[in-house]
Amino acid sequence: MLVANLRAVSLEEALGSAGGYRSILGILKHVAGWSAVYHSYAFEDDPVYWDRTDWPRGLRDTIEPTTEYLDEVHAWWERTFRCWLTSIADADLEGPRPVHWGGTAPLGDIVVSVATHWAYHSGEINAVLAIQREEAWEYGEEVEENHISTLGHGVRPPWMSEEEADRWERS
Repeated sequence: MLVANLRAVSLEEALGSAGGYRSILGILKHVAGWSAVYHSYAFEDDPVYWDRTDWPRGLRDTIEPTTEYLDEVHAWWERTFRCWLTSIADADLEGPRPVHWGGTAPLGDIVVSVATHWAYHSGEINAVLAIQREEAWEYGEEVEENHISTLGHGVRPPWMSEEEADRWERS
């Protein structure tokens, strides 16, 4: 979900926070950073913590508001994601692995924690985008919200044909 949510995000959207204090770029950096840390502890002989992970352009207090920087952070996230997929392919999910707070946990539990973290922040990014884009539900998935009019804010899902979309848009 997270990968799909990020494919079409513009720089303006990535820098926006929809009135809050967490931008999509900031959320993406957070997710990639912790994904890298958890992976490092679970699979590397000399694990690295948050301050020593391979941040794009180094760990920094301020970001560079450029498309190039966004692309680097996105590529970093995708690398951490692929590392997880590769590493767990033939791994013993019952076996204990180190975690960054000390001690160990079964690899399967670590995988569930990381995947849950990805899913949580995927939903957060989706919510920020929906607010920024003034979008409601996909056509056909509307819910009754008597106190909020969603009329004219439906979203055409990518799989929907032109004919189906026309029917929804006329109704």
